[in-house]
Amino acid sequence: MKQSSAGVFVLVIVLVIVAIALVSSVVGVWNKLNRSYQGVEGAKSHYSAALNTCTEKIKGVWEIANQYMEHESKTFKAVTEARSGYEAAREAFETAAAEGKGTEDLTKAGTDVVRAAMAFRIQVEAYPQLRAAETSRENMRNMEVSVNEIKTALDDWVVAIRDYNTYRGSAWPSMVGGFMKKFPAQIDYYKGEIEKLDVDKLNPDKG
Repeated sequence: MKQSSAGVFVLVIVLVIVAIALVSSVVGVWNKLNRSYQGVEGAKSHYSAALNTCTEKIKGVWEIANQYMEHESKTFKAVTEARSGYEAAREAFETAAAEGKGTEDLTKAGTDVVRAAMAFRIQVEAYPQLRAAETSRENMRNMEVSVNEIKTALDDWVVAIRDYNTYRGSAWPSMVGGFMKKFPAQIDYYKGEIEKLDVDKLNPDKG
């Protein structure tokens, strides 16, 4: 009888230990999924903030470009078209965000913005008077930094999504995560690469 009671006691202890380990493991999965998911949301916010900064820097360069460029020149028209392309891409991203579009649509729109910003920067930098004007040099540097920042922010956003998907798709998190409605099984994102821009092609003086 005593042996039987001792066996039951040991079994209970084992079950309690297993239960504690299981709960701890589930809590650990929840915490890591939550950190990964918040990382994705934080990267999205970082991109949006960098985009706002880039827009302001481009406006500053545009105001100076209006002062120095001959408005009928091919270069001015090319810069105007590049700026219009950036504004259209930025508005498309902001509209997609406001409409609650999925991450795949948002990262696609974000990629279009980066591509358009790079095109604008190349067009402006191709104009020698702007590069030479002391009043514009600081603005040009700030714009270049801002364009690099939105590209970096977009890259970080995609990396955060990949990290989340990798962990969420692992064996144990995948099983446990199925009961956690907060965390999607996968976050889709735009997988296309930002096209390499041909500087000579974008510069009308070299066309």
